[in-house]
Amino acid sequence: MQSHRDDLSRLLTDTYLDGIEARSLSDIRAMRTECQQAEVALSYLRRLIQGRLDIVHAYLDRPGDGASSDLASLVNDLPAILSSGPGRPAGPGRLPMLLAPDTEESDLTAELDAVLDADQIGRLADLDVGALGDRATRLENLEHRVSADRRALHERIDRLQAELVDRHKTGRASVDGLLS
Repeated sequence: MQSHRDDLSRLLTDTYLDGIEARSLSDIRAMRTECQQAEVALSYLRRLIQGRLDIVHAYLDRPGDGASSDLASLVNDLPAILSSGPGRPAGPGRLPMLLAPDTEESDLTAELDAVLDADQIGRLADLDVGALGDRATRLENLEHRVSADRRALHERIDRLQAELVDRHKTGRASVDGLLS
């Protein structure tokens, strides 16, 4: 069975789009769909990373006055922590096909869990500032890599979509092909 990471590597190769001009409409649509599905999975993973990063930052930003930093206070503060993260960037964004793809227990989430899994979140109060900072840095690095992969997928999706549109505009594809 091929992993999510293997699929992503194949989609992100420099040669993935080679020869699209000669491919059939159904091949191009299939390529676009697989890129969209991979992008949805990465988008979900990115949201998981950002949530965990927000939690780590909440611990890093806590006052040093002995304020409660146990698991119960984390659970109490979780809605505020997660809603106070960075806002959405300007722009129209993209409507996801799915909000939560089948990435649980996958090789995509395994790397995130290696940095900070659910059990470790419950023990963040036990970590010193240096260890918390290290977790934050590792999460930020992972988020940057996932974001770069998402951008590359967006470029492929846009290129495939442009090829489909161009074929219809120039008559190389029939209107009937739109409906299939």
